[in-house]
Amino acid sequence: MLWLRPKKGMILKTSVELALAFCLIALMSGCTSERAERVETANRAQTEMIGMSKKELLLCAGVPVREAHAEDIEFLTYIGGGDSVGGAAAVGTSPNTAVAAGASHHRYCEATFALKDETIQKVTYQGRTGGVFSKGEQCGFIVENCVRH
Repeated sequence: MLWLRPKKGMILKTSVELALAFCLIALMSGCTSERAERVETANRAQTEMIGMSKKELLLCAGVPVREAHAEDIEFLTYIGGGDSVGGAAAVGTSPNTAVAAGASHHRYCEATFALKDETIQKVTYQGRTGGVFSKGEQCGFIVENCVRH
């Protein structure tokens, strides 16, 4: 059986790579927690905002970017979003180098509120609202001032 001994300084380089990977994981878990909170807020809004008055909606979400009417239903649409990093990974390219890579995706949400008699009846979302595990994340920004914390 052949035993390999690490070269002098190799353990230190490996430790640095491990430390970099640990820092990336810690950063990603913080982002994940915030994303999960925004997703939860968006999901809760779809039930908690039912029955809210138009005046309350305007006070908490502001003025909509688009309005439409169909028979006795009024539709108010809000748009929110921005670029977010789609993923990152630590990749060892050599014994003494680690590289972090990521991709940017434009994510946005169109939140439409259907009102009858000036009261919210339904809340729907459309768009690239988040990633695989953060669907609805961008919608959370639109409704965060409207749901109970």
